[in-house]
Amino acid sequence: MLNRNENRQMKMCLVTLEDLMPQEHFLRDLDRCVDFNFIYDKVEALYSNTGRPSVDPVMLIKMMLIGYLYGIESERRLEQEVRVNIAYRWFLGIELDEPVPDHSTISQLRRRKFSGTTIFQDIFDEIVRKCMEEGLVTGKLLLTDSTHIRANARNDLREVIEVPDTPSEYMQKLDREAFEMGLIKEPVVYPEKTKSVTKSITDPDSGLLNRPGKPNAFCYLDHQTTDAKNGIITDVFVTPANVNDCSPHTERLEHQIDKFGFETESVCADAGYDNAEVYDAMLKRNIKTYIPRRQKPVVNCNYEEDFNPGNFQYDSNKNVYICPAGKELHYRSYLKQKGYKRYVAKKKDCMSCPYKEQCIGKSNNSRKIERNMHEEARREQAKNNGTTEYYEAMRLRKIWCEGNFSHQKEQHNLRRTFKRGIEKITEQCLLSACALNLKRLVKAM
Repeated sequence: MLNRNENRQMKMCLVTLEDLMPQEHFLRDLDRCVDFNFIYDKVEALYSNTGRPSVDPVMLIKMMLIGYLYGIESERRLEQEVRVNIAYRWFLGIELDEPVPDHSTISQLRRRKFSGTTIFQDIFDEIVRKCMEEGLVTGKLLLTDSTHIRANARNDLREVIEVPDTPSEYMQKLDREAFEMGLIKEPVVYPEKTKSVTKSITDPDSGLLNRPGKPNAFCYLDHQTTDAKNGIITDVFVTPANVNDCSPHTERLEHQIDKFGFETESVCADAGYDNAEVYDAMLKRNIKTYIPRRQKPVVNCNYEEDFNPGNFQYDSNKNVYICPAGKELHYRSYLKQKGYKRYVAKKKDCMSCPYKEQCIGKSNNSRKIERNMHEEARREQAKNNGTTEYYEAMRLRKIWCEGNFSHQKEQHNLRRTFKRGIEKITEQCLLSACALNLKRLVKAM
């Protein structure tokens, strides 16, 4: 029998949000696992003791987290979703007859209160500590990788500017070490040089990405470190896309190890982090590295494969290289602003050598080899490669690092950005990482 539901009248019902909220829901589990009241202590100094009462900052930050937990990119749409979603209202503590905070309230809070502060970093750190308390993070093996995020900038609006061109802090450190060791007679004075850099007019903080297989566009790089036990993200750091992966790696590793008190035994990364600075810094902390060697193309080489620098034996006691013919290459000079020591063979040894043409060609007179100041650390750490632990660490890096980026871009607002400026992009990356960590925390608990 056909029934028509016509002439429906509105009726009054005595009901609460608790009655309407499903007993089995992620937000109910999250509310039970994490007490967000710690945010009050983090933001208290940002508010005045007088004046009109503010909108609850914990509610606003939890509202922002909902956007990242459920992939709601627009704050306007987030306001609309909270207005009609019972679970969101329950989690935020907004009654059915209460208005939802306007989307502009979140924007003004970010611009007026949180700009220039570390509030989002503090929230991220607190969630990591909560994961540590639950035994989800050990810090024994840390995995590192980076991913690009397209900047909210037009590619055609660009300009070429001149910026100072000075050696990196690591290269300056090597020059200071060379002076202390007596390899050079006086401290290095760096000349004032400039280099041309392509900058975006729309978002000057971004950088032009120019890597094989990546879009040639203005982007940011999200550098993340992940704990190998459960894939919890322990550090987030954002740079322009024209920064090398290995540049912030050592500083960020040491920063989180000291901050969280990790007893780190090993770190793992891809070949983009094959850098003597990383090897030396980790070796000094007695930390093993699992990093594959970068395959560097050989350009304009005169020697055959049997005479590449890897086939020359280094004698640390005598500080000489020994070539395949048994002749010695002695230390000659230090290359400033490059961090290399140059070793040169005697001219008479090379001229009378039967392997001269295979080694240096017809036109050169003697063989030269350049050795990094921290080559010993590189060689010592290279012993870890090829071991069972190495392959297990590389497997976990692929699962957790690449898997986290894929998950964040698909579900947690990391695929693109509508914001501009490195501070706002950092906020986006931190909240995206918070969302993923919270999901793993709730699942584990």
